[in-house]
Amino acid sequence: MTKNIFKRTKSLRENETHYCPGCGHGIAQRLVAEAIDELGFREIAIGVTPIGCAVVAYDYWNFDCVESAHGRGLAVATAIKRVQPDKIVFTYQGDGDLAAIGTAETIHAASRGENLTTI
Repeated sequence: MTKNIFKRTKSLRENETHYCPGCGHGIAQRLVAEAIDELGFREIAIGVTPIGCAVVAYDYWNFDCVESAHGRGLAVATAIKRVQPDKIVFTYQGDGDLAAIGTAETIHAASRGENLTTI
């Protein structure tokens, strides 16, 4: 008898990955999906994705997502959170998006104490 010890979480869609071999996006996005399911947030989660490889996270995640311009993820997430304060809003950003072109948005969101999560 085979015991199933690994299964797809509900927050992940059944799509083949487009990421390059060895890329960490697939693992990171699965971990995000697992956390959302464990916390029971799938129906109220909104992810903000950047420009670049991770922009198509909406193809893999089974909850609402919005694309943002490069470096503007936290500005977009702030707007969403203020319009829909009952939602769980998070950004999924890379180093250039978050800490290079998006430095101002990152610093200002943090100094305002925005109720967001950034991954």
